[in-house]
Amino acid sequence: MIAPYILFAIGLILIIKGGDYFVDAAVWIAKVTGLPEVLIGATIVSLGTTLPEASVSVLSAIQNQSTMAIGNAIGSTICNTGLILGIYNLIKPSKIESKIFNIKGLLMLAYIGIFWFISRNKYITQTASLILLSMLALYIVFNLIVAGRSKSDKSTAASRLVVTPKEFPVQIGKFILGIILIVFGANLLVKHGVTLATMWGIPAAVISLTLIALGTSLPELVTSITALIKGHSGISIGNILGANILNITMVIGASAQFGTLEITKQTFYFDIPATIIINSLLVIPSIFTKRISRFQALMLLAAYFIYIMLLFYINHPA
Repeated sequence: MIAPYILFAIGLILIIKGGDYFVDAAVWIAKVTGLPEVLIGATIVSLGTTLPEASVSVLSAIQNQSTMAIGNAIGSTICNTGLILGIYNLIKPSKIESKIFNIKGLLMLAYIGIFWFISRNKYITQTASLILLSMLALYIVFNLIVAGRSKSDKSTAASRLVVTPKEFPVQIGKFILGIILIVFGANLLVKHGVTLATMWGIPAAVISLTLIALGTSLPELVTSITALIKGHSGISIGNILGANILNITMVIGASAQFGTLEITKQTFYFDIPATIIINSLLVIPSIFTKRISRFQALMLLAAYFIYIMLLFYINHPA
């Protein structure tokens, strides 16, 4: 059966292209309205690159695929830090020049810890979902405060783009088309991801934590590579931290609004602790050294691949 492979690949391509359109248009809209660049990167860009994860997880929850909904969010968080930032900083180590990294990094670890705590009952109910969404609201407020302190009204006004009559409908069209492609692509990805998992005899949790998580994290990878080429490491790191926070709060929180999500033993005792360990390898050393070194990047990559190997071993012991 070749059809599921083709449709899965088409879904992945649609998500990537849709995410590209959405991010471009969202940044354009933000600049036109004069929003500060720090707010654009921390919220709109992160929201845009996290939209594929949100679409896949929410759709999975609606289709009663709670394992895939949770696995995609957790797997994307692990992939963002271990694989994407690992590769990025192996190529070009980053300097941490802002205290915002420290605050956001510790906030991210705290949020993952809180999620782990509320998962102890093995379910994410609508009540627990409201807690996660409240944490999202606090994160947005934090970004608004940072943006207000970082940019003056004068510099904000100066950063506005002049809109031409032809540009407006094109950008709004890209914004809407991006959302449509992401939602349609997510539908194909979830539906045929489950089919492939069944065909291969691989648990849905493994598919969601690896293949689908990697696929939905491609916008973050594209954003990071673009930032690397243009020499803006802060954008890449800030986007990953923001995307991880959104994965825990928005993606899982919104998904649980459509039905109670089951937390498996593997998720509680292996996947979430692995998320904490990998993200701690990023945040804790960087707070003291003010940089992300190549050695640290190698540690992130090693931790990611060890996690993947253990994941397959757990689900297919010798």
